[in-house]
Amino acid sequence: MGILIKNGTIVTALDTTVGDIYCEDGTIVAIGEGIEGGANDEFIDASGQYVFPGGIDPHVHMEMPFMGTVSADDFESGTAAGVAGGTTSLIDFVIPGRNENLMDALAVWHGRAKKSVADYAFHMAVTWWGDQTAEWMRACVEKEGIPSFKTFMAYRGAIGVDDAELIEVMKRARELDALVMVHAEHGDMVVALQDQLMAEGKYQPKYHALSRPAPLEGEASSPIR
Repeated sequence: MGILIKNGTIVTALDTTVGDIYCEDGTIVAIGEGIEGGANDEFIDASGQYVFPGGIDPHVHMEMPFMGTVSADDFESGTAAGVAGGTTSLIDFVIPGRNENLMDALAVWHGRAKKSVADYAFHMAVTWWGDQTAEWMRACVEKEGIPSFKTFMAYRGAIGVDDAELIEVMKRARELDALVMVHAEHGDMVVALQDQLMAEGKYQPKYHALSRPAPLEGEASSPIR
């Protein structure tokens, strides 16, 4: 028993055409015009509708603990909402605590993700550098299928790294041919501005943005010349 989607406007990476899609065992096996299905197949009339691949969201935070709070959606509610809107795959962030074993944190995130109703993968955040961090990064790339790492220049004392740690992460990622994504802000200056604003009684949400103005990101992300 297959699924035959008829007369849809099919959107691919190459073009947009009106035609049919035939699926077997969850896999697309044919795209074309005038495809004939079998007597036991399910037929879907997609006339006047777009048919396109499910979306991939590469940056989400499901049930993430952060500075005394937890993000609102867990892997079940968050992925269900994504599927309802056409997002069928996501990449979440494993974020170990300071001095936490990265592989232990990965196991925790795998446990949380058992509730997922969509496909998922992980980035690994490197929140500190120690004697075993280089080996954990190798295990992520070579054993766990995680070739991307996240670092934070902000949030010092929690999940942020200092410059010396960031350099070690960059060096190791280059050895592993891995990708590093950097939350780029001058972390110490952000803290100084936050302290100043709070001392002035400025707690409204808009001051979150004002505590990290664009030049602090520019300084952190500018290329070395």
